[in-house]
Amino acid sequence: MVTTEKPVMEEITEWMPGDPENTDAPELEDILALFDRQKAYYQDFHRQCETEEEYYMGNRTVPAPEGIDAVWPATAGAIVNTASDHVDVNNLAIDVPSSPRSRARAERIQKTLTGIWLMMRKPVLRTAVRQSFLYGVGWIKSMWDSDNWPNAPVSDDFEDEADYKRTLNDFMEQRSIKFPFAANVINPRNLVWDDSKTRTKWVIEFMDRDVDDVSQKYPEWKPENPSASQAEWFEYWDEEWVMYVCDRQIVWGPHRHGYGHLPYTPIIPVHSYTFEDGSPEERYRGVLKNVHNLLDEEARLMTQIGALVRTVAYRTIDFHGPEQNAERVRSDYELFGGKNIVLPGVDVRPSPMVQIPPDIIQQLSMIQTKIEEATFPNVIRGVRPQGVSSGFGLSVLAGMGRLVFQGVADGLRHALEDINKKWLMLIENKAGGRVTVYGRNEIHNFDQTIGPDQIRGYHENTVRVKAEAPEEREREALLAMRLKGAGIISLYEAQRRAGITDPMEEQMQIRAEQLLNTPEFIQQQTALLLQKVGLPTQMEQAASPTGETGNVGSRNIGGAQLQRPGEANIQAARVASQQGRPSVYPQGMGGIDQLGAELGGPTGGAVGMPSGETIGE
Repeated sequence: MVTTEKPVMEEITEWMPGDPENTDAPELEDILALFDRQKAYYQDFHRQCETEEEYYMGNRTVPAPEGIDAVWPATAGAIVNTASDHVDVNNLAIDVPSSPRSRARAERIQKTLTGIWLMMRKPVLRTAVRQSFLYGVGWIKSMWDSDNWPNAPVSDDFEDEADYKRTLNDFMEQRSIKFPFAANVINPRNLVWDDSKTRTKWVIEFMDRDVDDVSQKYPEWKPENPSASQAEWFEYWDEEWVMYVCDRQIVWGPHRHGYGHLPYTPIIPVHSYTFEDGSPEERYRGVLKNVHNLLDEEARLMTQIGALVRTVAYRTIDFHGPEQNAERVRSDYELFGGKNIVLPGVDVRPSPMVQIPPDIIQQLSMIQTKIEEATFPNVIRGVRPQGVSSGFGLSVLAGMGRLVFQGVADGLRHALEDINKKWLMLIENKAGGRVTVYGRNEIHNFDQTIGPDQIRGYHENTVRVKAEAPEEREREALLAMRLKGAGIISLYEAQRRAGITDPMEEQMQIRAEQLLNTPEFIQQQTALLLQKVGLPTQMEQAASPTGETGNVGSRNIGGAQLQRPGEANIQAARVASQQGRPSVYPQGMGGIDQLGAELGGPTGGAVGMPSGETIGE
């Protein structure tokens, strides 16, 4: 009987970059082989990025006659800059979905994410958007800044418990003002990455670094060429491991970084017909890629026009006649402000002037129109098109033109949602405690503290990024107000359309202000204020400078003046003495005569009046 054994498949032990099944640290040989292989795979894409930079910076070669400077118009740079300016990165609308029970946690997370981006002092998002338009892809590297996050003190290092507690309090105060997050924009020319359809599992960032800088930071590293000033540096990152390599030598790592994710996030605007199939240079195409030939033609035409204008701008004069006489007149001829003698037979004429062919102007206009059609209309730049005069017509054209930018806005939105998840994972995996962020701008003004116990693995968030102008946002807010007034939408929806990031918080603020303005609340606040500042005590002291105590009301503060002692009896006796007599003076015709005599007498001295009063004392 013959028995055969089934072949046993050998276990594959080849190292796969970014494979979560890898339990061992990556080896240098594997990383170097991966880097060399992927650098060759991405070389065409990197050359394409260099070409895009040449167009953007105006470093392309333009044919021109000898002695004439070539003209390279700033059309390419203006296209990229204008497109970038229409993606609103300064007003990110971050929302965290929540249920009624988790609304407080969602609001805390939302404020934390908003505060992190507000505390970024570098133009990270603006630069990333600009590179997305230029290269067709952008990259943001979100890092944990361990140098800006102090380590907690260890109790074993202190002999006195009081010193440990004092150091711990100082440590907590330092952490409350530290910002341990960092975001950088990485040029795609300096990257090779995992190009699989599942997700990006690893990235290698490479560059040329100064040898002295590397030697100072890593003294154990020795350059291959001691006389070289630059060395090739690259960093390998996957979802678990990190390694720094310089001149094909390990200078740091491999180490587990503990992030729980890959710190690189792509921005894919999709300017091509696909984002998953084909080579990188076919998938990632910038906004200028389809107009390269048109930009070259525009530069050639403008150079030709410039050459013609420069040739004929300074016209000369020609001398016609016998050579001897013409040469004599030419040598003595003064062109500006002179009185010249022209010999017989010599004719002075201006040199012929070449007119710019109208075909060149027409061709240039057609090329510029084609560039506009392939990118976006000039009305977005503020140029009023012919035939349109109404503001509504201009706004419609501008709104339709901005649809070109929505692809980059959507790519940035998805990238920011992924980066926000990574910020929360850094707080859970790296902070080891609470992190405080500060939101300060013309819209937000808040402080927010959060820790791993408030996140608890909840990383969901949505980001809205719009490609619109401020006047469009204003029209949208006015439309929301009219819809709310007509009863079509709720106040919450109207505030959300108006750009308010947290309508519920805004409504609570409105209710609080309305309560503060009610008469009952103002009366209570007035009483509390009087009691707080001690106004009754101050009034008592003012009424009794000598320090007498007693009831302030018994001293008739603020009332009518009290009668003097005995004044009531005097008034009563005076009234009784006048009983039966008229109460008006003068009394009768005799009284009038007496009053006239008194008033008509000489002045000076006291004069007694019938009423008993004396005038003139």
